[in-house]
Amino acid sequence: MSSTGTPFANAARNLRQLRNSPAAWSWVVVILGIQVLVTAVGGWERQPARAWFELFGLSRAGVFSGKIWQLVSYGFLHGSWLHVGLNALFILLVGSRIEHMAGRGAMIRTTLGGVLGGGIGHLILTRSGVAAPLLVGISGGCVALLLMMTTLSPQSRMMPLPVSGKSLGLGILLAGLMLALIDPELGIPGFSKLGKFLADHGMGAGFHIGHACHFGGGVAGWLYGRWLLRPRITLERLRRDRERREAMASKWIG
Repeated sequence: MSSTGTPFANAARNLRQLRNSPAAWSWVVVILGIQVLVTAVGGWERQPARAWFELFGLSRAGVFSGKIWQLVSYGFLHGSWLHVGLNALFILLVGSRIEHMAGRGAMIRTTLGGVLGGGIGHLILTRSGVAAPLLVGISGGCVALLLMMTTLSPQSRMMPLPVSGKSLGLGILLAGLMLALIDPELGIPGFSKLGKFLADHGMGAGFHIGHACHFGGGVAGWLYGRWLLRPRITLERLRRDRERREAMASKWIG
């Protein structure tokens, strides 16, 4: 976001926020620790890690067979160190901002809500059958944190992009939805034709990214941000409403 003050002052403030963000650091320690364990046993393609991924990674077949916990547990697993490293960095940079803007509880709820929303988005907007991908990663929670930040600060400039928070948030949601819909495997008329064109021109790898998860997580972050910004009922507001009703009643009586 945009900020005031000298670059050095802003950098020092951001470092202080990062250092004093226990919720963000806790998330990072957990997902990195799990990745260390997966690596120590030979990686996710070898047993016993492969069984862990089948049990805790998200799949339509798993959820429909009663493994409801997969809607959250998949977020703690990652396919590679690059995958977990990028997500950990995102949580530290954006999650720490949310932790200082809205509190630790809000940061944790946003991340969990994003993981849940991302899982639901994945189940709804991805291919089915034997080709259905297994989803892992906390990316849905990361996008939820970003949408939370753009929702709480809609007029702020989201550096380095010259756009407002509101525009960035809307762009992320629309892009995530569009990229999910054009997956050729979904077979949606019109959208799949565009997806097939992109795949035929060397861009098919993009459909292996969890765009539906990103969209679902973003929606969850946006909804929670809007809920936090809702008008709060206070004693002062109740008093003003009562005085307004009494004034209108006396006007009609008079």
